[in-house]
Amino acid sequence: MRTLNEDQIFRIDHFLGKDTVQSIMALRFANGLFEPIWNRDRIDHVQITAAETVGVEKRGKFYEVTGALRDMVPNHVLSLLTMVAMEPPTGFDAAAIRSKKAEVLAAMPAVKPDQAVRGQYGAGTVLGKAVKAYRQEPDVAPDSKVETYVAMQFEIDNWRWAGVPFYIRTGKHMSHRNTEIAISFKQAPYAAFQDTPVNALRPNWLVLRIAPDEGYRCSSRLSAQGRRWISLP
Repeated sequence: MRTLNEDQIFRIDHFLGKDTVQSIMALRFANGLFEPIWNRDRIDHVQITAAETVGVEKRGKFYEVTGALRDMVPNHVLSLLTMVAMEPPTGFDAAAIRSKKAEVLAAMPAVKPDQAVRGQYGAGTVLGKAVKAYRQEPDVAPDSKVETYVAMQFEIDNWRWAGVPFYIRTGKHMSHRNTEIAISFKQAPYAAFQDTPVNALRPNWLVLRIAPDEGYRCSSRLSAQGRRWISLP
């Protein structure tokens, strides 16, 4: 570091103040049911969604140089991802937790172009109200190519997560406000269902709702908006 030492840097993200996020480590590391299966042997993939119904509001100048990728992914989305993927820390002090989060980020290879999708909202209706296209917002260039939606596939090359894709997506002026972590578990052996096609069996999901309805739920079906959001192979 040219200017500051590591212990002088404070990494602050308001997502970490949400009750559901703060309890992720307790759910994982203090739970004899989940911890043994929290790995590539039992988890098929993870989806992290941060959908907003608001547009850029009056932040056109900010968004023109930032976009959804810089605005949401390096801080909010990766904060959630590292909480889900980190190894157990030696303690719950800031340095120990930061160290394990840093290990996750260090194990993530660069995203390839075919693992990312960018988009921009147009004019339409959100929650029953007419909304402008992004290019019609104040302080936005009429030919702007800045993304207001981004979806990406991350990989984590370590023993716990090798081969498990992490799908993330975030966007503005979406049809529903929804921030959640959806964990899809692999199907159980289907020998008892020999007369049923295996692709008809639903996987089990553990959904951690961050907002607006905080809480956890287990289900064999992802929410309707979650199914519509799946856009990556």
